[in-house]
Amino acid sequence: MNQNIVELFKANQIKNTTQRHRVIEYLIKCKEPVTAESIYIALFEDDAYEDKVNLSTVYRILDLFVKQSIVLRNSFGNEHKSTYEFNRREHKHHLICVKCNKVTSIKGCPLKAYEQDLGNQTHFKILEHRLEIFGVCPSCQERGN
Repeated sequence: MNQNIVELFKANQIKNTTQRHRVIEYLIKCKEPVTAESIYIALFEDDAYEDKVNLSTVYRILDLFVKQSIVLRNSFGNEHKSTYEFNRREHKHHLICVKCNKVTSIKGCPLKAYEQDLGNQTHFKILEHRLEIFGVCPSCQERGN
């Protein structure tokens, strides 16, 4: 087992189980937010483990990780399923495909200066912001969606 994950669980008072370890390990490897279903499929198809994880267990584990702020849950409107990503403690925005629901993270923040100016103008203490841009991804454009 990855020692960093063991320490992460210990620091957050989370019991280290094989299933929890597999879920967080998968999320750490992912570069983009993923659905609970895609986590389930990836872990279920992994032949390295005899004991298969079920979808309800994945959801329970994700809920625990979200409560502990280890994982971020993103909900992009009513039509989109929640996506999850390991909390790398970095500020990100997202592009969301309206055809296939693919979520792509955008690094960097074009709103940082605007946020500061807005706070100064309104005397509002701004804690955070989120930017979600909806469009059609390159794959869906190629398919003519």
